[in-house]
Formats: sequence, C-alpha cells, structure tokens
Amino acid sequence: MPTGHLRGGVRIAAVEFRRSLRTATNRVSQLLGLGFGLLVFGGMATVGAYFLVTLSPDLSGLAVGDGIRSAVAFQWLFASALFTQRVATVHARPDADAFLLTTVRPTTALVGLMLAELARAVAYLGVPVLVLAAALAYTAGSPATFLLVSGAVLASLAAAVVTGHVLGLTAKLLVARVPAIARRRSLLGGLAAAAFFGGYIVLQSAGMTTSGLGVVPVGWLADVAVLASPVGSSLPHAVAGLAVVVAWLVAGSALCARLATAFWLGDSVAPAVEAEQAVVGSDGADPLAAALGRIRVPSVWGEPSRRVAQRSILLARRAPAKLTYLILPLAGLFPTAIQVALGEASVPTRLLAPGLAVAVPWFAAGAFALNPLGDEGRVLPQTLTSLADGRAYVRGLALPPLLFGLPAALLAPAVALATGYGPTDAVLVAAAALVGVVVAAFVGPTLGFLVPRTDAVRVARGREVVPPTLTAMALHTLVVVLFVALPAFAALAPDLARATAGFVVGGLFAFPFDLAGVIPIADALRSAARAVVGVPLPAVRWGGFAGPLVAGLAVAALAARVARRRFEGYTL
Repeated sequence: MPTGHLRGGVRIAAVEFRRSLRTATNRVSQLLGLGFGLLVFGGMATVGAYFLVTLSPDLSGLAVGDGIRSAVAFQWLFASALFTQRVATVHARPDADAFLLTTVRPTTALVGLMLAELARAVAYLGVPVLVLAAALAYTAGSPATFLLVSGAVLASLAAAVVTGHVLGLTAKLLVARVPAIARRRSLLGGLAAAAFFGGYIVLQSAGMTTSGLGVVPVGWLADVAVLASPVGSSLPHAVAGLAVVVAWLVAGSALCARLATAFWLGDSVAPAVEAEQAVVGSDGADPLAAALGRIRVPSVWGEPSRRVAQRSILLARRAPAKLTYLILPLAGLFPTAIQVALGEASVPTRLLAPGLAVAVPWFAAGAFALNPLGDEGRVLPQTLTSLADGRAYVRGLALPPLLFGLPAALLAPAVALATGYGPTDAVLVAAAALVGVVVAAFVGPTLGFLVPRTDAVRVARGREVVPPTLTAMALHTLVVVLFVALPAFAALAPDLARATAGFVVGGLFAFPFDLAGVIPIADALRSAARAVVGVPLPAVRWGGFAGPLVAGLAVAALAARVARRRFEGYTL
C-alpha cells in the first residue's frame, strides 16, 4: 500500500473515530451501553488477570491444540460477521462522501474507514486485552509475551475488519447493481443471517465439530501469542498463520479498494427501485391496500381502524431497520445456537412449544405496537386531529399483532404434539399463546403512550428510525412473562412451578429481610413458602394457568381504555 494512502487514511480515520466518539457520548443510551460493555469486558479481564497473578499456575503443562485454535477461529468468524453487518448497514460510505471523494482517492478513503473501524474495536477491547496480556506475561516471566498476545489480537481484529469490508461492500455493490437484489434486499439480508447459522448445521451433517475450525489460519495466531511463554505451541503453525493473515490483509485491502471504487463512483439502481416500490396503483380506490399488495387487512372494527392498521403494517415493511431491536435479545443465544448446531449442546425439545407460545406474542406486539406516537412522525398532528375517537386508533394499532400473531400462535400446539405433549397440554399451550397475543396487542400501544420515543436513532448513514424505548421493551417483556410464560409453565410443569414459587417466596423474597435483621417478616415469608409447596398439583396447574390468563385479559381491557384516553388527551 503506498504511504500516501496510509497517511491520508490515518487522518480520515482520526476524524471518523472522533465523530463516532462524539456521537456515542452525546446520547445517554449509547453512553450507558458503552459503559456497560466496558464494565463487562473489563471486569472479566480483571478477574482473569487476578487469578493468573495470584495463583501463578504452571503453564509448562499446557499446549495450544486444535481446540484452542478452533476457539480463536470461531471468535474471529463472529467478529467478521459483526463487521460485515456494520459495513453493510452503517459504514458503507464515509461521511460527506461527495466532498471527501473529490479531495482524496477512493483507496485513501477506504483505508480511513477500515482504520476507523479497527480503532472502534480496539477502544472496546484494548484495555481488557492489555490487562490479560500483562497478567499472562507476568505469570510466564516473559515480557515478550505481552507484545505477542497484543499483536496476535490486533492482527486477528485487522483480518476481521478486512473480511467484513470485503463481504459488506460486496453486498452493497450487488444491491446497487442488480435490480432483483435491490427489490429484495431486506429478505435476502435475513436469509444471509439464517445462512450463517445454516453453515454450521452443514458442517455438523458432514461430521465436523468445533475443533474442525482449527484449520482456519487465523486460529493459528494462538501459537503466535504464546511463542515466548512456557505454553506448548507449534512454530510452523505460528509462522504459517502469521504469513496467511498478512497476505490476506494485503490482498483483501486491494480487493476492498476495487469494490469501494465501484460502489462509490458507479451508478446505482437503488433509487429507481425505491421509486418503483413507492408507486402504488392509481386505478384503484384504495392506495394503502395497493401498497400492501397481497396483505389484506379486514375491516372488523370499522374503516378508521383498518386504515391505522394498514399504515402500521406499511411502515414496518418499508422501514424494516427499525425492527432490528427485536433481534437484540437473541444475541445472547448466539453461542448456544452454534453449539446446538454443532452437536456439542442440546436443547430439550419439550421447551420448543412453550418457547414458541411466549415468542409469538412478544414479536407480534413488538413489531407494530410499542411506539405508536414515534411511528406517526411528522403526520402525528394530522392523526390526532383526524380521529376524534381514540378507540378506533387503539383498535387499529392492535389489529396487525392480531392479524399476524393469532395464526402464528396456532403453531405452538402443533409443535407441542410433535414434541411429546398430550392433546390436553397442546390445548393449554394454544390457549396461552392466543390469549397472550390478545393481551400483548392491547397492552403494547398503552406502553408506547406511557413511555413514547419521538427522537430518531441513526442505524445507517442518512437513515434514522424511531424504535421503542428500552423501558417500553422491558415492560412489554414483563407483560409477556407474567401473562404467557407463567400460565404455560404452570400448565405443563406444575410440580416444578410449585417448587419454583416456594423458592422465590421463601428464598429470594426472604433473603433481604434476613440480611437486614427483620427476622419476623423473613419467617412469615418462609411460612408462606411452605404453604405454597403444600398446594395440590391440580390446583397449581389449573389455578396457575387460568389465573394469569384472566388477569391478562382484564389488564388488556384496562390498557385499551388508558391508551384511548391518552390518545384523546395528547397534546403536542
């Protein structure tokens, strides 16, 4: 790479990194998320370093094998997927690209973007890695280990950044050049994410386990990290891994430069496709219905409610980026999903039916009903003045979750029958899922009225969305747990539900009072727990099932009234 590209790229990277830092510190939510991430990674690194230094284990009995190499390669694959997503959605172009690309070459701008992305990753992981590297160097008695560990991690991150830019820019270029892909970019993006998991299932069907990832050369950087320590390593693996990574950094950067030049300076079919998709049939009397295509919204609560429902569905379909927050809770399940796909862990099949019964109401209401005021955007004044009756608006907001959630909820009893449950259990699962959809559909808009969000959040360059607040998401999750998960739990596992209730009352609730010295209250709670454990199983099953469902329907009716009053009394 010419030194001119590198010098210019460093200056661009510094500007991009400062802009990212300023954006993160200007938003309280992003600042809290950044602090939480640093606290988690830093805390884990500190604990690990503490045990390394205080215990001073004998490292000579350890050796880098395929298991460690595959673990490093797996983390690199995950980082590459994360960088690919960021490039495809957020950092595909530099800020003020029309100005920047008239002053520097595209290659220089690309180097700046890649260095800025690497700097962001180092800002998150730099301190924890340095702490662990210092502790390992101290334990090994080798200062060179500190440099080797830090350098190996940096090389792995750099390779992931280059890989992410190659894949992300390739995806953006295909969207810009191929009309068929541009029309279906949201669907294809979802399929690509599914393919990421499906690839591991293919590996499992071929008989490979996690250790099979040890053939990825990036995993051989583990040998580089411990070359100067007593840990056993393979010098050929270290040399070959380092050589392959360096070669990929050079070749991948050159490929990125070509992709970026073609994407930034070439023509794009995306504007024409977006204009084509925005056009609805003018020969019909219902442009909203024409825009929805094959999706038909019934007029069960009158035409005003139907119009509100149609617009909610249309907004969700045309701005799928705002639904990405629904995927965030699944991030914590990623490692488990991979282990399951590789056959190294298993999920009890009897959890599938109740899990589906809980997931359907959560996703159905979360996709449409949690931020009605923010979804209205600039037309909120017109909406407030055009609908005199808030009842029609609330019903219209509840209609999309019902339209999509109720049919999806019927999958839960089918899964229950397929996973060994009896007909009675399947009926109970179906009832919990169906009632849960109804409850979530009417409680969701109320939560959106109580804790609305009207300020936009940028998810990509030049694109802003208005997702629900974290408070609304948390309360929505609590509603689903109370009125769907609990009755399903009591119906399918009454003995376990009874034992859990006794532990919560007599253990978790009583513990703070024991700690504070308020023994009478703690003893009363333990007595209540013993009474709970003594409740007959039929009473636990049917009472624990019917009680939350009836309470949920009552809460839904009350929530609909609150939402109607909030809408009718809302002022700008």
